[in-house]
Amino acid sequence: MSIKAMNPYLTFDGSGREAIAFYEKALGAEVIDSMSYGEMEGMDIPEGAESLILHAYLKIGDMDVMLSDSLPGSEETSGSLVSIALFFEDASSAEQAFHALEPGGEIIMSLQETFFSPAYGQVKDSFGVLWHVSAAGENK
Repeated sequence: MSIKAMNPYLTFDGSGREAIAFYEKALGAEVIDSMSYGEMEGMDIPEGAESLILHAYLKIGDMDVMLSDSLPGSEETSGSLVSIALFFEDASSAEQAFHALEPGGEIIMSLQETFFSPAYGQVKDSFGVLWHVSAAGENK
């Protein structure tokens, strides 16, 4: 298994846009990509969540930082607002890591093909840490 990268993933309770603007000003963050829940085709979202941040990718110095807003009604608690994004060169390595993190934990989103990765999933390990596991590549 060869990990390509490991990045912080910050979750906000509706203040994702404000956080992006703050990090741009305070840290010189460069917004590489940003998408709202309303821009995601085929996704059922609660009314009023359209403008919330589904995913944003920022470059702060040499570090990649990702963030999103939780959906209204999500039970985010202190400590669950930071997760870790793991990137692998290939889907088989992503799958191996995903299943290695699973024992005693909980699958939040099954490992699957997405529009941005051939293998992406979310798993909370037995310590309560949320991992975003992803293979390199884009699917469109």
